[in-house]
Amino acid sequence: MATNMAPHNLREITEAIRLVMTKRRPKPTTAELMALVPGPDFPSGGIVVDDGLAEAYETGRGSFRVRATAEVVQLTRAREGIVVTELPYQVGPERVVSRIQELMRTDKLPMVTDVKNTSDRHTGLRIEIELRPGANGRAVLTELYRQTPLEETFGVNNVVLVEGVPTTVGLYDLCQHYVDHRLEVVRRRTEFRLEKARRRLHLVEGLLVALDAIDLVVSIIRSSQDATEARDRLMAELDLSEVQAVHILDMQLRRLTALAKLELETEAGELRTRIDDFEKILASEQRRRTIVLKELDELTEKYGTARRTRVLTPDQLDDVTLEQAMAEEIANVADEPCVVTLSQSGLLGREPVDGGRAGTFGRHDVLTARVGTTTHGQLWLVTSRGRVCPTTVMALGEVTGRSRGTAVGELAPLDKGEEVLSVVTAPAGGDVPPPLMLVTAQGVMKRLTVEEVCGTPAAKPCIKLKPGDKVVAVFPAPDSAEVVTVSSNAQAMRCGAGTVAVQGRGAGGVAGMKLTDGATVVAAGTADDDTIVLTVSDAQTAKVTDAAEIPLKGRATGGLRLTKFRTESQLDWAYVGPEEGLLVVVGQADNPTRPDPKAEPLTVPHTARDLASKATKRRFLAVGTGRW
Repeated sequence: MATNMAPHNLREITEAIRLVMTKRRPKPTTAELMALVPGPDFPSGGIVVDDGLAEAYETGRGSFRVRATAEVVQLTRAREGIVVTELPYQVGPERVVSRIQELMRTDKLPMVTDVKNTSDRHTGLRIEIELRPGANGRAVLTELYRQTPLEETFGVNNVVLVEGVPTTVGLYDLCQHYVDHRLEVVRRRTEFRLEKARRRLHLVEGLLVALDAIDLVVSIIRSSQDATEARDRLMAELDLSEVQAVHILDMQLRRLTALAKLELETEAGELRTRIDDFEKILASEQRRRTIVLKELDELTEKYGTARRTRVLTPDQLDDVTLEQAMAEEIANVADEPCVVTLSQSGLLGREPVDGGRAGTFGRHDVLTARVGTTTHGQLWLVTSRGRVCPTTVMALGEVTGRSRGTAVGELAPLDKGEEVLSVVTAPAGGDVPPPLMLVTAQGVMKRLTVEEVCGTPAAKPCIKLKPGDKVVAVFPAPDSAEVVTVSSNAQAMRCGAGTVAVQGRGAGGVAGMKLTDGATVVAAGTADDDTIVLTVSDAQTAKVTDAAEIPLKGRATGGLRLTKFRTESQLDWAYVGPEEGLLVVVGQADNPTRPDPKAEPLTVPHTARDLASKATKRRFLAVGTGRW
């Protein structure tokens, strides 16, 4: 028959057995025993959730939950992680890691980005779980307990043989049967030791008799024909038993010394004392109980350890669902209007609507996007791989003092070379925002609604890109807008946004700009009356052209040339947008590819389309608007 007993702490069980032995009428209740034994103690540690221990200890059958010991740690300002240091009983780290990886592959744990087993002989067990930026560690841990072996159920089935009969017993009966067993062991052991001591005393007394009449013993042995005759004569003349007579015949000559006789007399005295003690033990049940407790204390002193497993009640657990975690965060912060800014260097910051306190200007203050929202708002970041990564406004760092926000890499699981191009907020009230236009490096255009973007699962694409393609521009584009697209060979195309149909997130878009071999789209944007096109070449030249210089043509055309190439071979990058407040990030004089901390105003004069670009004193690296 099957049995399943949970391991317990030796010191606690010792106290429970002591209570059972000392309090016999009335016998201890389960509650009194559980005051000494609060629950199982597993060698692997962990947490026992007391949601059925009393029943298991009372009846011998029941179940309870065993949890891993885990801690939520702060990896960065916007990213939390989980470190597991103890696992449930008989659960290995490989099993946990493989289960988490399986759930990650099937998108059942979207908030987990990585899991590693960093256990070693020095630090012990350690499993590190990395979370997505903005994820609530407590909520994710609760989900891990639910879906992985970080929480297991232990079923108690205390089936034992009682006088040969399989019986299910509770904690008290287990202790009582152990006490009965130990008392029986002490009794039988004492009887065995008593009989052994008596036999030895019998032999020693025979040797002492022989030593007192050693001359007679020698005479009998020398005058006897064989050992049998000598044995019989010793028994008859010295009144010895057969065992004593045989032992005397086997005695060595060195035992005939006076010292040997003294040793025998001392041994006989010790044996009589021990025999008397054994007889008292057998005559007294209390003595036997005292011996059981004493030996149990010695065992506990030698092998007892401190408790490893914590016992918690369900109301002591810090479980929280994703919805509850979000509600807690929202409740702690007032819902106030704010502005979210994306800097050219990749920082997302939150600041009041009227702007933060002005500070020392730096390249972190050159902005590429600015959107209005509230502190309880949601954000969706659209990346160059066409993926949508959700986050919250509260996860962003405030623009205060020397802080300019939080790096986008801490808020979104970006791949190498991937960058955030746009920040999208959910429409407020009954407003219907214009569709978003996505333009790719291979000239593909696609429009989709803001609702479609906001409904995209975390880190999933909102456009189906061809191999090797990437998104280069994301901007609002209503049907009435006109879009200018610039390619690396200095061609510019202008078409109506309404010619690009609005599609779902799984669509791949339509043909936008027709490109020659080797050319790629480097910039795109809507064209208004104040729109300019800034082109920057690989020869450190730049040109500013009014968007009005570019005539409206149909979609899927090659466009017209913006600038004549002389020493240039291609455009490094371009900008399509308003000129007001525009600042240029320039390279340092001794290292043109490294940004100078101080941005400069755009001073390149406007020239007509198809004229040559002009050399710049410093290399242009990027453009944006000022924060203050």
